[in-house]
Amino acid sequence: MTKKKLDDTHDLQQLRSEFPDVHGALLAGKIPSLRKALVIAGIKPERTRLDKLKNSWAKATDNERDAFLSWLTARGARSTTAAHSSTPSPSASAVEAPIASGRYLLPSAIAEIKAIMARRRLKPDDVMQEIGFPPGDHSLAHALARGASLRLAVIAALEAWLRTNARG
Repeated sequence: MTKKKLDDTHDLQQLRSEFPDVHGALLAGKIPSLRKALVIAGIKPERTRLDKLKNSWAKATDNERDAFLSWLTARGARSTTAAHSSTPSPSASAVEAPIASGRYLLPSAIAEIKAIMARRRLKPDDVMQEIGFPPGDHSLAHALARGASLRLAVIAALEAWLRTNARG
């Protein structure tokens, strides 16, 4: 067995003996992963964005790292240029910034989406319909309320929706 498998076995045994309700929810599929169950039980800490970035960096190929560094350098130059130009409106800069890290909305994006929804008196179902998804799709509501992940297509559509609905 590999070290990962041994760790998983130990974690599962600990979960089963100390947190049978969480273990049952994991087996029933109510909790999507062992890692999430361990976080819920308090056995392992929630990984920070920095932890996730370090993990992704370690797994990236040399070409991917070079491409990322080029993107980061270009982004830094663009930020420096923007800082010396006329001051942009806060909503314009918020819309230009990324709204998600991977499949998870950033807190700033959640705040902006909620502000637009409040201003326009919209519900998450209304926003989903505006961006081209079925109103019965509750993924946006879950992402806003609980920090759940979203499909990348929803994130891309939300970026366009934010640009359209930004206060000008």
